[in-house]
Amino acid sequence: MSNFFTETNWLLIFSLIFGSAALAVLGDSIGSKYGKKRLSVFGLRPKHTSRLITALTGAFIAIGILAVMSAFSQDVRTALFGMKMLKQQLYDLQFQLTQSEENTTQMRVSLAEASASLDLTSFELDTMRNEKIILEQEKRELETSLLIMREELQQIRHDLKALRSEAIALNANVLLGQRAFEPGLSREEIVKELDALKQTVRLNVLAKISDQAFTRLRDVPIEFDTETEGALIDELASSDERQYVRALSGENYTFGENLRIMIRLETGTSILTYKNGEPVYRKFFMNNREETKTTPEGILHVFLRELRNKAVSDGILPDPATNNVGTLEGEAFFNAVEELSSINTPLIISAIASGDIYTEGPVVIDLIFEE
Repeated sequence: MSNFFTETNWLLIFSLIFGSAALAVLGDSIGSKYGKKRLSVFGLRPKHTSRLITALTGAFIAIGILAVMSAFSQDVRTALFGMKMLKQQLYDLQFQLTQSEENTTQMRVSLAEASASLDLTSFELDTMRNEKIILEQEKRELETSLLIMREELQQIRHDLKALRSEAIALNANVLLGQRAFEPGLSREEIVKELDALKQTVRLNVLAKISDQAFTRLRDVPIEFDTETEGALIDELASSDERQYVRALSGENYTFGENLRIMIRLETGTSILTYKNGEPVYRKFFMNNREETKTTPEGILHVFLRELRNKAVSDGILPDPATNNVGTLEGEAFFNAVEELSSINTPLIISAIASGDIYTEGPVVIDLIFEE
């Protein structure tokens, strides 16, 4: 309330009151004066002239009030002369305010989206960090596993080396090669044939030991008994019959730094046991596979086993290591099984010599199936 009295422009108010009163009195006096004199202005009647003067006095009072207030107050000048401008400015401000509010709303939406995207990015970053930690842990585990595997590999290599040093490289009495010598050969021809046999023995020894070592060997020390070889050459040169020479491994040989293979040579008379085209063995089979529950492979195995026994009893020398007198190649065996499978009646299986077969073998045959 105290601010109302102190901040009010009382001088302006009282000046307007007294000025208006003075102008009213002046206007009334002039109007009365002209009325009494019965003067006329602009051709009007005196009464109307008096009223015109009174009206003009009121207008001057209003003009004076407005002039004084405009002179002393910026707000009054603005209200009188700048109202439309104010309204336009107010409208512009309201429009700008609306735009600002819309922009603010859009910015809030964008801020919310950015915040959500930031949260998602933060989550993905945390996930990537966790994955990085997991990958680092897996990497350490793999490195540890790799180190363990390397140590195990070194141990396996060490054990394999030790095992090879104790493992059998070549068994005793393995047939490594054989050759037939006709009567009447000179010593030079016999030596040449023996050298060819030695070369065959070397190749077979390398192949067998390489299979046992699981690696390809280039050379293995091989020795032949020179004294036995000399007596053998004399025996072959003086013989009037066909002779055979077989090369056999002397004993069991183990892997090691001192691996050295000794070869034993054996000789004997080579007798023609089966002529080319002659039956070596024949057998009749009922071939009741459904009743006996036998297979073509089983029938063929039985026949070949009996064939081997028959050949040995007829004087064919078997392989000392395997006791076999020959081999039937895989393709020939499966072809025989396929042919045997197509026969459902009793049959005779015949083994026919596919060449002259001597004491040293091998027994090479052709199989014939007769229904």
